[in-house]
Amino acid sequence: MKVRQGVAIALSGITWMGIGILLLTKGFSLVLTPISLDPGALFLPKLGSLVGSAQQASLLLVCLAIFVGFLKGRFVLRKSADRIIARILSLPNPCSLFSIYPRSYLILLGSMMGLGMALKWIPIPYDLKGFIDIAVGSALTNASAFYFRQLAAPTGAKK
Repeated sequence: MKVRQGVAIALSGITWMGIGILLLTKGFSLVLTPISLDPGALFLPKLGSLVGSAQQASLLLVCLAIFVGFLKGRFVLRKSADRIIARILSLPNPCSLFSIYPRSYLILLGSMMGLGMALKWIPIPYDLKGFIDIAVGSALTNASAFYFRQLAAPTGAKK
């Protein structure tokens, strides 16, 4: 199956954004629901005693996770997005859908998915799981913007 370079870039951006939104939704439900306030929670009881209430502690934890995700998206995932965009632009137009990502990237993606699924079964506090999901989801949605900016850039412009 062949796709144009712009479609390949858009698919990559939509994929990152979609996965990011799913992780944000999952993370918000873990941090903002009463189950995260149980005594086994890692961050929320301590934050609650510092800021005054469980709701404020949840909000602070969400804000911290979004900030961490913003930094990760801006400084770590941007490099990955730039490499994938450069690879797509180096392929013939139209290119094979299966040649968009190198094998090493697919292996990394599979291992990250496996780790994410393993978090479901690893007994760690819900607020920590929620923090991780929000941070990674925020990073992915932030970094997906680099794909969309490439589509909006004038033809022949890099980044």
